[in-house]
Amino acid sequence: MSESRKISKFHFYVVAVVTAFFSIFSAVVMTEPGQSLNLPRSWTVAYYEYSEYFVAANLLLLGYLWYLHLKARVWTNRKMRWASKGVLVSIITANFLLSLLFPPKQTDAVYVTVAEANNQLRKEDIIYAVEINGDVRGYPRQYMEIPHIAGDNIGGKDVALTFCALSNLPVVIDQDIGHGEKSDLGILIQTHNNLVMVDRNSGDLIQQITMETEFGESNIQQYPNTMMTWEAFQEIYPDAEVFIYPYERWMDKLLVKAFDKPMQKQFDPERGPIFPTLDLADDRLNAKEQVWGFDYAGEQIAFTHDFAIHNPVYEFEMAGKPYVMVYSSEYDIVNIFSLEKDGQRVEFSEINFKGETDSELGRLDQVPTKNGVFWMVWSHWFPESKLMS
Repeated sequence: MSESRKISKFHFYVVAVVTAFFSIFSAVVMTEPGQSLNLPRSWTVAYYEYSEYFVAANLLLLGYLWYLHLKARVWTNRKMRWASKGVLVSIITANFLLSLLFPPKQTDAVYVTVAEANNQLRKEDIIYAVEINGDVRGYPRQYMEIPHIAGDNIGGKDVALTFCALSNLPVVIDQDIGHGEKSDLGILIQTHNNLVMVDRNSGDLIQQITMETEFGESNIQQYPNTMMTWEAFQEIYPDAEVFIYPYERWMDKLLVKAFDKPMQKQFDPERGPIFPTLDLADDRLNAKEQVWGFDYAGEQIAFTHDFAIHNPVYEFEMAGKPYVMVYSSEYDIVNIFSLEKDGQRVEFSEINFKGETDSELGRLDQVPTKNGVFWMVWSHWFPESKLMS
């Protein structure tokens, strides 16, 4: 073999290794294996921001590999075709896989009556109630795990309930995330055990737990939701509509089976998180304990279920504003309300979980809270949070 042929062959294998590494790394950093390896969130954001350039570089490497293959006569055409397929699969995985696996239902969600939903839900199942201007929708936890996003016009507002199963967190937002038009939300990935969404209209990324955007200064309006059992929901809101995900695709059943054991681990108080990307230094609670968190004006407070039981009406202040946490022992519900209304502080002697008081100012305004979120996730994203336990 001539010296020049040896150099060409060596050159081919160097490019082949670089192409394979680049392709596989791209797929890993944009999917769950990257989180299993605890890759930095900044890498995920950077790949997304410059994805067109990364894809172009990947294809150029593949094209150059084909050129070297033809020039140096290394590998067969069959091997090259398999290599090409591998690169294309990696590109699809990095850029489109999660959105294909988890299709959002922002605009085409299916809702049924309480009576119809009762055939599919058990009384102990968790459901998130969204009430706006007297109009109510219910979002069962088990039907949010695949789509992650379900929207509707509720009480005259176009809203979407976003859900992260890893955080056990529902957050309701306005479908206009601040760009003056309805967003087109999709799933990008999760980082630090919390969902990252993409608005395909603006190209912006949204971290679910903080509702901060990555590339702009969108002010996303949030709406409250109430976490309760299906048994309580039926009694409180018998005329509501309930979101049902049909599980029509063949891959839906595979996804449910695939995530069954990992999600059991995520809820197991004796085991760590599925993805080792959380700062677990805050040991004030068991990492898996669920809390009700409130984030306002750069300050945070979290309430445990046990604290709510023992302090069913608890007044507090956040950033100079008065609030009250209310617990209903009848329905096992925790809600937080503003104590300011029409520019006045509301004084009351009686209040219920809907914020209805005996004050002449009437019903208090419920504020958006992070209901039932795992302490390990809340304390990671809000390490300075005050804890009431």
